[in-house]
Amino acid sequence: MTKTKDNSMAIILTLSLATLVGCMNMGLFNVALPALMVYFNTDVTTIQWISSGFTLAAGVITPVVGFMGDKFSYKKTLITVSFLTLVLTVVGIFSWCIEALIVVRILFGLTAGMLMPLSMAMLYQSVPKSQQAKAAGIWGTANLVGGAIPSVLAGIIVDNATWHMLLVMMIPLVLLLIVCSMKILPADDAHGNMKLDGMGFALTIVGSFILLISFSSLSDWGFSAKFFAVAIVGLVCMALYVKRSWGKEDAMLNLSVLKYPRYIAALIADCMNIIALYMVNFLMPLFLQKGLGLSATLAGTIMLPASLVSIVAMPFATKLLTTKGEKALALTGIGILLFGSSIFLNIDPKIPVAIVVVFMCIRCFGIAFMNLLTTNTAMAAVPPELSGHASSLTNWVRQIVSALIISLASTIINAQLVASNAQTVEEISAAYLTSTSILYAISCAALIIIIPIALKFFRGQKDMYI
Repeated sequence: MTKTKDNSMAIILTLSLATLVGCMNMGLFNVALPALMVYFNTDVTTIQWISSGFTLAAGVITPVVGFMGDKFSYKKTLITVSFLTLVLTVVGIFSWCIEALIVVRILFGLTAGMLMPLSMAMLYQSVPKSQQAKAAGIWGTANLVGGAIPSVLAGIIVDNATWHMLLVMMIPLVLLLIVCSMKILPADDAHGNMKLDGMGFALTIVGSFILLISFSSLSDWGFSAKFFAVAIVGLVCMALYVKRSWGKEDAMLNLSVLKYPRYIAALIADCMNIIALYMVNFLMPLFLQKGLGLSATLAGTIMLPASLVSIVAMPFATKLLTTKGEKALALTGIGILLFGSSIFLNIDPKIPVAIVVVFMCIRCFGIAFMNLLTTNTAMAAVPPELSGHASSLTNWVRQIVSALIISLASTIINAQLVASNAQTVEEISAAYLTSTSILYAISCAALIIIIPIALKFFRGQKDMYI
């Protein structure tokens, strides 16, 4: 892909718009699920597929993003995916039953779910190395905005209009993305002679699907024979793919990215960060409502400032990365996160809500630092020609680990409720408070594991652009 200095900012903003659209599609319906249950007269078991269907589809398709970008060109692939997202947005507006909307959402996972890994790969292909840290900061801010805005907008729309407006409001954004992508993104070479490895494709698709299903079902199945049997089948599929594709540069998912120690270190740090992030993100709404007895509206209001703080923190994280380097960013982010988590390690049920909000905001400040660190370090560690495969592998691992961690958090909470035989409101509250302390302790342990990795493999400012 041709590097272009004159319009680097326009390229960065276009790719940031791509991840914004992808992230907004991911969380667009979460707050609207109760309203959709009433509109379509359906139950929780059915409606959950609006969210889980998207997540499963995105997790399954992620490993093939690098191959598609190499074969058809990243620019053409992103434009095609954006166009399909636009078509699905329009089609989704006319969903006549819940089953139709679920199918649309699954297809969204196969299209909008590709926008994040595609835009991440193109960022490191088309932006000069000296500007990549700044570019990652802007891209990361769009990622955070895309995660925070849908809940607010969906709440307003559902209270004042119909759920259809959730999709209507996305149309101008997707149209803008298509136009900007066509006019601004630099052309890159396509390798049309690349052949799809049918067996490799089947192994990654089936393996990803089985792993996501097994990890997502952990809270229901527990660590039973059924869970281990299904998970082992998925792992065997992925192991067969690794054996089949190792050393092949034309593999669908080029595993030669694993030859770079900094990439592996960043990937491990990213997994630890996901454990710390997703475990707590899943917990906090339950903690606020079940542990502290707050209403759903108040819990949602409390979560908003923390999300906004993550966005505000990103420029500070970018400045620290460019002036002090990866090690300083890692140690600072971990320190902030540990301090922000400290109040929850032995939580008092009478803790003032204001204190909870303050420490959540402190924690989210550190989250912004860690998200920028792991993304930029992983992608900067590999050559530009492998960025598509590095992005695919990174995002696939994120999907798998997040599914496992959310289910594991749910399992721990359920175990506490069962062990304490919680019946009354006070007993249930106590069980959730204990679960909060346990999960935050696990979160802190995961963050501490990153410290030796950062000290050994991450770079200081002087070495970052070698």
